[in-house]
Amino acid sequence: MTAQARLYDVRYSRYSGSREPRWRSVLALARSSAMRAIGLRRTAGAKVWPFLLIAAAHLPVVAAVGIPLLITDQITPLEIMPLSQLLVFIVPVLVAFAATTLPSLLTRERRDRVLSLYFSTAVSPWEYLAGKVLAAVALMSLVTVSPLLILLAGSILTATEPLDALRDDGADLPMVLLGGLVVAVYFAALGLLAGSLTAKRIFAIGGLLAVLLVTPIVFNLIAGIGNQPAAMAGDLTTTPLRAADMLLPGESPFEGENDGMPPNALVWGVVGGVVLLSAAVLWFRYSEEDSA
Repeated sequence: MTAQARLYDVRYSRYSGSREPRWRSVLALARSSAMRAIGLRRTAGAKVWPFLLIAAAHLPVVAAVGIPLLITDQITPLEIMPLSQLLVFIVPVLVAFAATTLPSLLTRERRDRVLSLYFSTAVSPWEYLAGKVLAAVALMSLVTVSPLLILLAGSILTATEPLDALRDDGADLPMVLLGGLVVAVYFAALGLLAGSLTAKRIFAIGGLLAVLLVTPIVFNLIAGIGNQPAAMAGDLTTTPLRAADMLLPGESPFEGENDGMPPNALVWGVVGGVVLLSAAVLWFRYSEEDSA
């Protein structure tokens, strides 16, 4: 039997199809990271906790919008739950969501040691971090920006004269967005900072919870004993809410404090300092990974 040989013209060739811009990879990474963090495309049990927290953040809004529809008295949702007080009311949800959801954006890939696979492709550390930051801010916006916007929209729609309410309350929309984003960016920075420091998700959760639960006790105690209101700016849980309160319309939940309040400049300095410190640590950690 005669053996037959075949020759195939196999060669490497340049890709000639359409090319997507680099920012599309950042958006794809942000989308997949956010979906995985809240349990989408995972088991049903992985979805319970994040969606429970998201629902809890919107529950006061549902109550505030629903009550005027059930009673005959002329009362508005913003009188029941002012915008400036909503974030303070749901602060336990903000802390729980930031500590339990956001660190997993980074810890999973550090634990599985797949960062070298990301950086061996066209994705740079800058683009990787940009995708993760977008995912973290988008997730935190679900429990900061979203409730504020729904409360504002509910107040307009349930008003006796919706067009007049739209003219009056609609003017507050830019500041409402900005106030919610300030809190979202702040907690997103802390969540990513915790996730970048360890590959163990439980350690990141525990460390961030410790910081957010202990600093309010310590710095408010210092402020009370020493009669130094400025010390309250060290409360890393409440300080971003104070910053957002300067932007949001309505009665401030902090005006009745007996010991005074920290200076506005100091509040913004702490918020900006936390965000910048988190950014510096993230860049250092992932520049180090890229060069390893």
